[in-house]
Amino acid sequence: MRRTKEEATITRERLLDAALASFHAKGFSATTLDDIARQAEITRGAIQWHFGNKAELFNTLLRERYERAAARLWEIHATGGTPLQTLRQMLIQWLSHTEEDAEFRAVLELVMMKTEVSPELSEGMQEKIRGNQLTVALFTDLIQRGIAAGEIRPEVNPKVAALAAIGLVNGVTSLWLIDQSAFSLKGLAEETVDLFLRSLVRS
Repeated sequence: MRRTKEEATITRERLLDAALASFHAKGFSATTLDDIARQAEITRGAIQWHFGNKAELFNTLLRERYERAAARLWEIHATGGTPLQTLRQMLIQWLSHTEEDAEFRAVLELVMMKTEVSPELSEGMQEKIRGNQLTVALFTDLIQRGIAAGEIRPEVNPKVAALAAIGLVNGVTSLWLIDQSAFSLKGLAEETVDLFLRSLVRS
């Protein structure tokens, strides 16, 4: 039984890897389950057994790959440090990870440049919205605590600052994904984050 479970886990991961490669190459609409099965060298029936249909496979792929990236941010959050230090490290990690991790970079390219909004992906979109809401809440809390600790100016609106931080990271990442030869995302991460944080702190 243990071996069967292990084999099923391996097969499932192979299918997710193949799905990312196929979706990234052709986009969601143009990719078929047969394309993914060929890429994984596994039967189409295995895809349907593990995921049911193409949309559920796509949504699962994005959910689990985003969770992997988010896990590192939560590690930083759990390590301690002042609120401002924690926010700084999380933003730097968020920017740097996209350049460091080719798989996550492929996921972002897929979502931002190769996937159209369609009803069958609505479940995944709702999950993304909930994820964004959690991130806004987390950053808002850090900024509120930074104000209470005297690190951040008291007149700063925590939610507005949280939205600005997320917008900054997403915007710079989008620019880099469009032209990755223009600059190093990781190389500019610290300077970019520090430039933003200086707008929050006491002079």
